[in-house]
Amino acid sequence: MKFSHGVAARIALAAAGGLVLVGTAGAAVAAEVGDQDVDVNVDITAVEEPGSLSLTVAGTSTDLTEGDSGDPTVRQFDGELPTVTVTDTRDPASISPNLYWYVVGQASAFEGPNGATIGADKLGWTPRLVDGSDTGLVAEGEPVLTTEDETTPETEGDNVGLVDQELLYITLDSAAVRETGETSWTADALLTLKTGVDVTPGSYSSTLTLSLFEDSSAPGQP
Repeated sequence: MKFSHGVAARIALAAAGGLVLVGTAGAAVAAEVGDQDVDVNVDITAVEEPGSLSLTVAGTSTDLTEGDSGDPTVRQFDGELPTVTVTDTRDPASISPNLYWYVVGQASAFEGPNGATIGADKLGWTPRLVDGSDTGLVAEGEPVLTTEDETTPETEGDNVGLVDQELLYITLDSAAVRETGETSWTADALLTLKTGVDVTPGSYSSTLTLSLFEDSSAPGQP
């Protein structure tokens, strides 16, 4: 049987005192009479979380397959971005005025066989709002074309690919969209890779990074 240091010391002291009292009497040996267990239970309730704003993606990869580019000097490969979901479980009253959230995407260069690469400027997308707000407070971003696409007055400045962060979707008022009772909004995008016909054949891979931001605008600004 084990005792704490304090209990052991008190027992030793009592035993020593007993030896003084009885003089030459021998030390007594304690005999265990019995023991009984006691279960100690406690119910701990979950802490009520204040809610959060978060981003999830339905998959970690997607494949592009070749299609018809309509241009004999260009090869085209198409696919779809896995569904992206923004979830907001915060109390609308706790969200500061003028806050808005948005999701952007940026791709790395495609790496292929024997050091071959395809620049991220060759990858474009067309965002699509899959399950947005019925109030119109959530909107998809504009299509981003590749540098292989023909530049027209309407598309000038959009032929950049996903080299830098490009908008997938956005709400201009985080609090207002939560006040509707909605808690999640989803989007995806059509992906298009365009290359020259002289592209090195083989398997290529790129990483498309999706990021959720929440920012504030000055009063009176969108």
